[in-house]
Amino acid sequence: MAKFDTRWFTAALLLAGCAGPVAGGAAYDTKDPVDRWEAALRANAARYVCGAALEEGREARLSDVLVEAQHQAEAALAKREDTVPTDPEVLGDIASRRTQQERGVRDAVAERGCSDPQIMDLIGLADRLSAGQG
Repeated sequence: MAKFDTRWFTAALLLAGCAGPVAGGAAYDTKDPVDRWEAALRANAARYVCGAALEEGREARLSDVLVEAQHQAEAALAKREDTVPTDPEVLGDIASRRTQQERGVRDAVAERGCSDPQIMDLIGLADRLSAGQG
């Protein structure tokens, strides 16, 4: 089973809206591939939930960024667990994290609206990632 330290529990609470605000786009600047992937997921979820359209052709670019970020996150989690990225526990952890991130954004948007500065930061991150500026 995947091991979690208290840092992940706190982050999950923050993202679920139980302990504070949704983390903004700045988290994408981190060197940790898992944190980068989660930030990209939050950005895409905010864009989707708020109906923020991308310029033509940029949807595919954002999709490519998300897929690449997920592969890097899988590799990082596998390395932490001393296993392979295709290990069922790693894939289960990825699926769980995806659900948490997306639910956290949906809840934050429902509570604070799309005009909230942190939500707007996430939408801006999605726009930058789709433009290849990530």
